[in-house]
Amino acid sequence: MAVTPAGAEVSNAVATNWKKIWKKNLKPLADKRYYTKAQSDTKYASKAESAASAAAAQSGANSATDTKLNDYYKKADADAKYAPYPKLIKGTYFMTTTGAAGAQVGADISFGYTLPAAPIAHYIPSGAPVPVGCAGTVEAPDATVGHLCVFEQLDNNASGQSIYNASGAGGVASRHGALLNAVATAAAPVFVYGSWAVRPASVSTTGARTSPGVDGTPSLGR
Repeated sequence: MAVTPAGAEVSNAVATNWKKIWKKNLKPLADKRYYTKAQSDTKYASKAESAASAAAAQSGANSATDTKLNDYYKKADADAKYAPYPKLIKGTYFMTTTGAAGAQVGADISFGYTLPAAPIAHYIPSGAPVPVGCAGTVEAPDATVGHLCVFEQLDNNASGQSIYNASGAGGVASRHGALLNAVATAAAPVFVYGSWAVRPASVSTTGARTSPGVDGTPSLGR
């Protein structure tokens, strides 16, 4: 029987074992596009392993940085070691004498810190209105930034109460404190006392002396 060209193609197709060709020739090539689970586990790290590795690397970097920054404190260490500078410094004062009429009596105020600039000074006689720049009462004195407010509680046989700086200039304070002065009006005991408050924009311990009276505790002056 004669075989036509078309019949030959059909015969070849029948004779071709595509299942065998797929398994032997094509499937191995297709499998190379994928990894088995075991191969993936060997070749790649899991998310947890990657995170642990990254954390270890960061820890090592932090340790290296800490070594280089050995002369510095971390914020947590500094916060634990040092008290923050006060936003409001407060204290009390007392002037007394038993001299003759006209005798001078005085007291000093020490902030315990050095302010960036001398504060604007206010002396508030007992019963007088609180001026701009000051707030509160003798029991709870307060001041706005850059102001020193001296509240008088009692004036007994005294007049001319005033504030001076360390150089003796009247009506002003120094960067680290102020002086108070009054004059006896009679040859009798003189008592003048009260409280004060100063609110600095910032403070420095350079040159400041230790003095009680910062919110009822010793100051941190050096």
